[in-house]
Amino acid sequence: MRCLLVALGLISLLSPAFAADYDLPDYDPPTLRGSQTFVPAFPTYPRWEGLYAGGQLSFSSAISDFSGASQPLVAFSLRNSTVLAQMSPDQWQVLGTTEPGAGGFGGFVGYNFQWDNAIIGLELNYTHASLNADAPSTPLTRNQVVGGLINSVTLTSSGSLHISDFATTRARFGWVIDHFMPYATIGLAFGRADMVLSTVVLDQLSDPNNLIPNPNPPPAIVAAPAGFFSFSQGQAKSGAYLYGFSGGGGLEVGLTQNIFARGEYEFIQWQRLWQIASSMHNLRLGLGVKF
Repeated sequence: MRCLLVALGLISLLSPAFAADYDLPDYDPPTLRGSQTFVPAFPTYPRWEGLYAGGQLSFSSAISDFSGASQPLVAFSLRNSTVLAQMSPDQWQVLGTTEPGAGGFGGFVGYNFQWDNAIIGLELNYTHASLNADAPSTPLTRNQVVGGLINSVTLTSSGSLHISDFATTRARFGWVIDHFMPYATIGLAFGRADMVLSTVVLDQLSDPNNLIPNPNPPPAIVAAPAGFFSFSQGQAKSGAYLYGFSGGGGLEVGLTQNIFARGEYEFIQWQRLWQIASSMHNLRLGLGVKF
């Protein structure tokens, strides 16, 4: 009996020690020496969001098609005439296409919205240039019997288009790659231009029934002149407004945290004005500041 009491006493003393050794909240599992827990870093992106502005130099090339510009003037000059009805000189093309080029300068201001690497922005871009488009002209002469008389009709025309200022309001879509941001643009274009158009129609009438000798060698018999008529028409406008749409793309490079450089290409398609179809190709280099 005495031995049993001693054994129970020893068990009661050892039980708290065993319980403390196996207390799970206070138990630390063994770890390998030198190991560390991996914690992934939060991704960071270069800052392009916010307001920005800058200046730029540009080179612009315009394509101006005057082939249909003289036709409304000719039709108005010869309205209600037999010559217009039978010879259709209003459909003759005496003006052609020209492609002038010129340098320019300007500026831009805009705002970028950024989601991780993606950029969406709005920008106003302005350029001052001096693009002078003078239409090549090739006079045409055609002969036809109209009303019993030989009509020798000669059409001459001239035209010019001078674009001085233009701007685009455009949306930009970019993608940040470290310190680079390629982007695409689409928007509306506005401009100012000076235009001059003029036409002269000469109609010399001859009577085929009244033949006379030609005094100039070689000897010949020609129709006697029966009349001569001249019709002229012109129009001019200074500071006419141009409207159109634009599209392009470029690349911006971050030089410092707040300064960037850019190079871009932009295409502008203008609406027809006085039947003159015009478009532009613009190359630009710029330097800007992010605020």
